[in-house]
Parts: sequence; C-alpha cells; structure tokens
Amino acid sequence: VLGYLLGGAIVGPYALGFISDVNNIKHLAEIGVVLLLFNIGLELSLDRLQSMAKFVFGMGTAQVVFTLLGVAGVAMAVAGLPGPGAIILGGSLAMSSTAVAIQVLEERGEMGSRHGRAIFSVLLLQDLAVVVLLMLIPLLAPSPDGSSGGFARIAQALGLAAVKAVVAIVGIIAGGRILVRPLYKKISEFANAEIFAATTLLMVLGTSFLTQLAGLSLALGAFLAGLLIAETEYALQVESDIAPYKGLLMGLFFMSVGMEISVQLFLQKWKEVLGAIVVLIVGKVAVMAAVGPLFGLSRLAAVRSGLLLAPGGEFAFVAFGEAVSRGVLPANVCNLLYVVVALSMALTPYLAELGSRLGAVLESSDLMTLQPKEDEMKEMKDHVIIAGYGRVGQIIAQMLSEQLIPFVALDVSSARVAVGKKKDVPVYFGDAGSYSVMHLVGAERAACAIIALDTPGANYRAVYTMSKHFPHVKTYVRAHDITNAVNLERAGATAVVPETLEPSLQLAAAVLREMEFNTEEVSSVVDEFRRKHLADLQLLSASSGTSLGYGFEKQKKEAGTGAGSAGSGSGGEGTPMMSPAAA
Repeated sequence: VLGYLLGGAIVGPYALGFISDVNNIKHLAEIGVVLLLFNIGLELSLDRLQSMAKFVFGMGTAQVVFTLLGVAGVAMAVAGLPGPGAIILGGSLAMSSTAVAIQVLEERGEMGSRHGRAIFSVLLLQDLAVVVLLMLIPLLAPSPDGSSGGFARIAQALGLAAVKAVVAIVGIIAGGRILVRPLYKKISEFANAEIFAATTLLMVLGTSFLTQLAGLSLALGAFLAGLLIAETEYALQVESDIAPYKGLLMGLFFMSVGMEISVQLFLQKWKEVLGAIVVLIVGKVAVMAAVGPLFGLSRLAAVRSGLLLAPGGEFAFVAFGEAVSRGVLPANVCNLLYVVVALSMALTPYLAELGSRLGAVLESSDLMTLQPKEDEMKEMKDHVIIAGYGRVGQIIAQMLSEQLIPFVALDVSSARVAVGKKKDVPVYFGDAGSYSVMHLVGAERAACAIIALDTPGANYRAVYTMSKHFPHVKTYVRAHDITNAVNLERAGATAVVPETLEPSLQLAAAVLREMEFNTEEVSSVVDEFRRKHLADLQLLSASSGTSLGYGFEKQKKEAGTGAGSAGSGSGGEGTPMMSPAAA
C-alpha cells in the first residue's frame, strides 16, 4: 500500500507531472475497490452477515454519528466554519478507507480477529452512510438568498433515500437467489474459462450499476453480488478468476490516492497538516474506544479497531469536491484536507502495527485477565469452540479465521493464551472439562466443539462435559490412539479421528511420490489403506458397541440414511465409507 501511494505521489501532478488528470484515473481505479468488496462478499454469507447486524447497524452508526459531531464541533470552534459546512466536513472525515483498511487487515492475517470483524462491520455501515452524506450536500448548500434547506426538506430526502436503499438491497438479494445458481450452472456447461470469467465481471459490474441507480455506492452492489455467489458451489472458481483484476486495479486505486498529495502545500503548511492528522486520529480512536465496549468489544480490541478506522477515506475526495462546487466548503480548506486525508491513509499500516504492539504491552499475563468473561460472550452464537490451542487448535483457528467463522478457543497454558491474545485471537484460559467455563464461552449456543487437548484424560473430561450438559452440540475429537478413541465415542463424541492415522498416511504418500508413483497411484494406495483401516474400525464398533469410524456411521444413522445398527453389514471392505479427506 505504501509503495503504491508513494509511486502515485511521484508520478502525479504535484511532482513529476507524468499524469495531470487524476479524475480520469480515479474512474478506472474505483473498479479495484468494487472488486475488493466483491471478494469480501465471497468470503462471507448472508447468514454470517446477519450475525454481524449489531456491529454493523449499532456500532457502525454510533461511530459515524459521534465522529461527525466531534469533527463538526472542532471545525466550528477552531476554524469558524458555519454549521452546514461543519456537518459535511464531519461526515466526510468520519468515513474511513475501506480499501486501505481491508488490504492491511488481509496482509496481516487479521480479518478474522475480533477487531478485524468490528472494522469490517463499521466500514459496511459507512458505505451506506455515504449515500446520506451525498444527499445532504445539495440540501445544505446555500440558496441564492443565503439560506440552506429546512429540516423538513432534509428529513423527507433522507427518508426517501432509506426507502430506496432497502428496496434496492432486498430486490437484489431476492432476485439474485433465484437467478445466480441457474445462471452459473448453465455457463459452466460451456466449459469455457473466458465465458465464465466474463459472466463474473457482468455480475459484479451489473449489480454495482443497479445499486448506483438506487443512489447507493458501487462497492455495496459488488459486496451484495459476492454474498449471493458465496452461497453457490462456484465461489472458489469465481474468486480465482477475479484475483488478477483486483490486484492490479487496487494498485491503481492506491496510486490515484497518492496523486492527491501535494508536497508543496505540505511544506508550506506542515504545522496545520500534522496538527489536523493528530486531531483526526486521536479523536476517531477515542470514539471507537468509547463506543466499542458498549457493543461487546474489549477495550483493547476497540482501540485497535479505532487505529485502523482513524485515517480518512477515499470518499472524502468526492465529498469535498462536491461541497466546494456547491459552495458549502471553501476551496482553500478542502485543498489542505486533501493532503491531510491522503497522508493519514498512508499511515494506516503503521497504525496497525502500533495496535499490535499496544496489545503486546497492555495484555497482562495475569490469569484473571486471560479468563473468559460472560459479558464478552453473551452475544456469541453459532460459533465454534476449540478446546486446546496447541498446534492442532491453532491451525483450525487460522482456517476458521480465514473463512470469517466465529470461534472461541480455550487452553490451560497461560503462555499459549498470551500468545493468542497478542494476535487478538479470541483465546481464553480455562478448563474445557469444567461446565462453568464452557457455559462462559456460550457452549449452549455453539454450532459445534472441537476437542484437541494434550492428554487422553483431558479429552475424555471435555467430551463427557459436553455430552452431559450440552448434548445438542456436536463434538469432534482428536484421539491419541484406537483405545482412547473407543472411550471417547462411549463418552458421547460425535466423531473421533485417531491422531496417528492421518499424519502417517500423509508421510507415506510423500514417500510414494518420492519413489516415482504418479498422483493417481498414490491416491489409490492411500485410499485403499484408509478404507481397510475404517473397515477395521467398523468391526471394532460391532464388538465394542460404539460407532467409531470418524463418526460417519453415526451421522448416517442420525440422518436416517443408515441401515440397521453400527455393527450390521460393517466390516467388509466394500462398505461405502467416506474418507476424512473426502469429508
């Protein structure tokens, strides 16, 4: 990001002057932001977005409103701006850079962290607030007699904007759910990569165009398109197709922001610029630090969220230009603010690193601060509980984070918990075999639990606690050996995976490839061995009264698709069983 910003500043109109018309570049560069939001939509789903509604509409609205009021108050008191101009200035600076913040979060691997989800939620609300602010500018513009629009006129316009936004969003989602899957199914039958990619671009730009017609942002339309495609089986291919376009156009977007930086103006008024940047960042961090805990964020996560939301956003360039043309803001103030916003955006990576270091300093290793607190967990539902934050638990947590699936991890090692806390991972000190601890992390509302503790005894206690107190929650367990696995099945585990089998098969597969077996031969040998092993497990199930076999036989019976008991018909190699890899 910093490289692109610096490159834009060098080739822009205020330095070497290779590019003089920045506005033409911006039109093309905006497609990069559109594709970025589309990509984010692909990684989410409507159900996951619904679970974030409190963050989006509650915390997001509070952040925008309080920042607007704070900036407007400072502008009126210090710069002597009139009320209408101060409101537009406050609203413009309340917005943050969706493109820069998300790019930095993705580069740092923090999109799935608590502050990452909070930042994304606020940015979504800001995309909706942009519409309101653009409508306010002409309404607050002075009329020929020097007065601005009345309150009734403003309220009517905002009400109309809200209705149009709701109708457009609901219409796109409803129509998309009907059309998207059949459309992609038909296109995929052509087996033509170019047609498939073209269809994706049509979906992205077409939906963006529809939201723009409704007065909403292009990026919001692309985000909705991503959500709709995320519910289909074509999401992974679509994400792969748009990746090259997104990367190139995002680079162009960052360069277009860098082109707004006037070195001459900065040198002339560097005190005012630096002072404005400090006030903007400190003020927006303070707002998030105050608002975040009201919506369940820890103080540290709220501060880290505020640091990435503190810089100005690309929307300020649009709003300031419109405000100057309508006579709401003076041109000399906006020229100075262009530099303030652009330089504050360039600070985003450093602010993210500052947040990370603050977390390391402020997060105490005291066990009380590492334990889960009920007020932090009361809003969590349909989440995954990871019991054990060792090597296995950390890999699972990383995979869930990348898919933006909410989770909470537990471990009895304060060192492991402290390491996770530094990365803002929701990991807490606690015994997964304790009912009170599992209740604190919302086990009764969880989607499932993964148990990967260090000792067989700890695993058994955790499974027993889950099956006794939370029997409706499916439990997936790493077993140390077959004997341990049988005991875990009897204790109530939904599925058990012996830890010695899969690593052994992976190592054997690597050796076979080294011995010049081709890929198909390796897969065949490994699958045959796994099938025999599962058949042995089924025989064991019949003799021991368990449904061991990675839980698949049990799940089939629960779904009503199994025939007879776990032992009947099992034991032959022809029994159809799904391999763990296929599952």
